[in-house]
Amino acid sequence: MGRPRKEPAGPSSPQPAASKAPPAAPPPSATGSRAARSAPTAGRGREAKSSGDRPRPAAQPRPAASSRGARGDGGEQRAAAAGSQKKAAGTKAAPSPAKGSASPRLPEGTKGAPAQDNTNAKANTKASTKAKAKAGPPRASPCFPPTLQSHDIPWVEEQTRGQRTNPQWYAWRENRITASLAPRIANSRFANGKTDEVPQSYLKAVVSAGPSVQTPAMSWGIRNEKEAIRAYERLKSQEMGRPVQVDECGLFIHKEKTWIAASPDGIVTEADTGKRLGLLEVKCPYKHRNRTVREACKDKDFCLELNGDSYALKRDHSYFTQVQCQLAATGLQHADFVVHTNKETAMAPVEFDASFWGQTVPKLEKFYTEAVFPYLEQQAGSSAWAKEE
Repeated sequence: MGRPRKEPAGPSSPQPAASKAPPAAPPPSATGSRAARSAPTAGRGREAKSSGDRPRPAAQPRPAASSRGARGDGGEQRAAAAGSQKKAAGTKAAPSPAKGSASPRLPEGTKGAPAQDNTNAKANTKASTKAKAKAGPPRASPCFPPTLQSHDIPWVEEQTRGQRTNPQWYAWRENRITASLAPRIANSRFANGKTDEVPQSYLKAVVSAGPSVQTPAMSWGIRNEKEAIRAYERLKSQEMGRPVQVDECGLFIHKEKTWIAASPDGIVTEADTGKRLGLLEVKCPYKHRNRTVREACKDKDFCLELNGDSYALKRDHSYFTQVQCQLAATGLQHADFVVHTNKETAMAPVEFDASFWGQTVPKLEKFYTEAVFPYLEQQAGSSAWAKEE
């Protein structure tokens, strides 16, 4: 059986669309390293405030049908009932819709997919737009991510806050390459054209929605994340000379390549104005939990390196790719990468690198179009056969 056919898709599809040109990257930003500061870890303080948004309990939502039926005006209902007998005579039955379904389309943002017109006649009405915004994006097939429009991106981010404690977060991550997976996929032999064998563990990680098994290292990191954020807020506020806070966030889906998503540990803002300063990514290395960050830098596999009296994130480390993916998905230009141990909290600034991201995206796209999408097509075909039987 040959490779699955790639059908065209529309710009509003969650599967790719767009141009034959190489994948686009977010606008470049100044690169370079700024001096990072560190401070001894302070004691535990009050818990960080969480967002008031409550996650929806269901999986990825479906739009509610727009109709005037059940709660219509009483006079309309009586008039309709009175005239129904007159209309019955001589009225032809409406033709039934043709059977069959359209072939799955490539994810939005991948190559070779021409634009497609929006056939939803009610999409431009005020009532329909409000209903869509409330119910969420439509989903054409349970095997493919739902169609996304520009207003859906912030909606998804809000509905997935709480991240690992929110079922919606897992549902929206399904069938997308997330920032935490991007380094492994981009460095895989398959994505680099060195083998035709798809790494099944990576494929499973993309198409699976449920939580993963927590290791002791993961548990330790989760338990210490809030303390790390509080320590960072103190450091950053001192550096800026004004109060800085970290706001909770959910899943950010790339606006052009909707098969890419990221969940930073927070969005850094000015406390007084709410102005966004960048994103935050926190690491609490279990291996070095009882060392200072400076001592941890002696480990050649450690993510940070000393740059004079400051720290810098190694460009060849997997965390650098993760942060670049987060910046691309959020559209932000700056990130603070924080490492927290029992003895020290250190931060290293990271700027969005358009050149690096431009070299990474084609590898992620190859994996999605040649591994993930064929798998989803196969699943959709199996579901269709099961229904017919």
